[in-house]
Amino acid sequence: MAGNGVSTSADATWIGIGGVTSSDLIQTGTDDTVTASGQVSTIAFYELLPASETPIPSMTVSPGDAMSADIANLGGTAWRISLADVTRGETFSINVTYNSTLSTAEWIEEDPSFARGGLVPFDNFGLANFTGATATENGAVTTLTGAGAQAIIMENSHGQAIATPSVISSNGEGFSVTGGG
Repeated sequence: MAGNGVSTSADATWIGIGGVTSSDLIQTGTDDTVTASGQVSTIAFYELLPASETPIPSMTVSPGDAMSADIANLGGTAWRISLADVTRGETFSINVTYNSTLSTAEWIEEDPSFARGGLVPFDNFGLANFTGATATENGAVTTLTGAGAQAIIMENSHGQAIATPSVISSNGEGFSVTGGG
């Protein structure tokens, strides 16, 4: 992972429910911040839009740690958000109440935004791998392939790719995203 050498930059890796076709989004994952000199810090978080992200201070995440995440609907507006740092053996789980349209399931590598609006300069995160990605739809567990997942290439204002997803793995449950442009 590398910064831009000019200003603070960032990237976020997360899973979520909702958000593509609706204004609701429940999500959990990690957020990397890189100083202009290249110092990297990583936090674990969860977020329930329209609220800002909530850091998870009980988890000590380092860049490159293997993470596992799950967002489970317990019925109606009851949800369980679980995040584990597999590398360190740390876990976090919280039950929340949230009204979701259940519109989409998402596995995302993104350029985060400032709380006041606008995007943080995007860092060169290198490679993010998503594995074991499944979703439950109408009571049945499905893979990315089974759900008809669609890859989205992130481009900068000049039309250059800055985050490019791979094809979905042969088991239908994984892909990677390559950064840089």
